Amino acid sequence: MKARRLTLAVLVLGALTALANAQTNKQWLHVRVDTPKKGGETINVNVPLALAETVLPLIKEHEVQGGRIRFDQKDITTQDLRKIWQAVKEQGNAEYVTVDTADTHLRVAMEGQYLIVRTDERSKSQVQVTLPTKVVDALLSGPEDTLDLLAAVRALQESGTKELVSIKDDETNVKVWIDDVNVSKQTPERP
Repeated sequence: MKARRLTLAVLVLGALTALANAQTNKQWLHVRVDTPKKGGETINVNVPLALAETVLPLIKEHEVQGGRIRFDQKDITTQDLRKIWQAVKEQGNAEYVTVDTADTHLRVAMEGQYLIVRTDERSKSQVQVTLPTKVVDALLSGPEDTLDLLAAVRALQESGTKELVSIKDDETNVKVWIDDVNVSKQTPERP
């Protein structure tokens, strides 16, 4: 009898924990575009990741169906992208691309579990992209010549990454991040 009560108590505690986690794990994808020099316009998009997961499979366009994008490039195929990505992952931490011009100092690298694209303070446009490798893996997991957006959204949700993209130049500021707040007034902390 005691074992049965203990088992029931553990099951109830487990269910309550799962319910609490489900309610607190509501993550939102935010996109904020500011154009201060064009009349001070601001565009905010706030989408719960769960909604993106629900809506993506419903989209039925020529290139996008069932949460997947058909990748129809003639110069590079999805298989080529998969091979390149596999080689990059196997190499591990490394700097792959640097661009150094009069107004751009850009770096593309793998750092730990992230694909990083960064400019430094000398660049005219400030670019910071932090993409978890698991998201790229998921995106490239689609069959044949498709990219799996739905799998990428799910991987993004599980990644714990906060700030994904930040681009600032003379005319526009763009920020893409994830958090558990349904408004885009907050700026995320760095991952």
